[in-house]
Amino acid sequence: MRDALLNKLINTLERHGCEIKISIPTTRGRAERSKTDSDLARRIATLRDDYGMTLAKIAEHLTGKLGCSISVASIHTWTGGAVPRKVGYDKVLNALNEIMSEHVAIEGGAWVDSKEIKATVERWMEVMTPRQIAVAADEAVTSVRSWATGNHRVLRTKWRRVVPQVEQMCEIIQAQHIET
Repeated sequence: MRDALLNKLINTLERHGCEIKISIPTTRGRAERSKTDSDLARRIATLRDDYGMTLAKIAEHLTGKLGCSISVASIHTWTGGAVPRKVGYDKVLNALNEIMSEHVAIEGGAWVDSKEIKATVERWMEVMTPRQIAVAADEAVTSVRSWATGNHRVLRTKWRRVVPQVEQMCEIIQAQHIET
């Protein structure tokens, strides 16, 4: 089963006194892992991505709907494909559907894409320093710098607050540069 080069290497190492142990993980006797692409996982992802809910908020809503305590850890495992044990799968699915019908999805999704954020911050940095952007946005300088890397997304509600404030400051600074 092993190729010739691997066999040659093992023989050489064993000749020099090295003990070689090779183990191949077996799948015999294991139950097949559940797929992460379940209706439950998709509904939870939709509540997070389109409605802006945190796992804690989803847990709070589910606890109220199902009449028993649902932990954040349980919801997290359901997003990975685990099946609910305390309450039936269909009951949880129906409760998530009710939560979705009772709330309004955020237009454009709950999160602003990191590429859009990076492009906007780069445009601002042509006129302002990260510190000036942070002051205008009422955010930490470290947040502004992480937005500039393009590796972070931002809640749309926060971005809608930040953009007009920074744009206004950009216009003021540009106007000052034109006057001088």
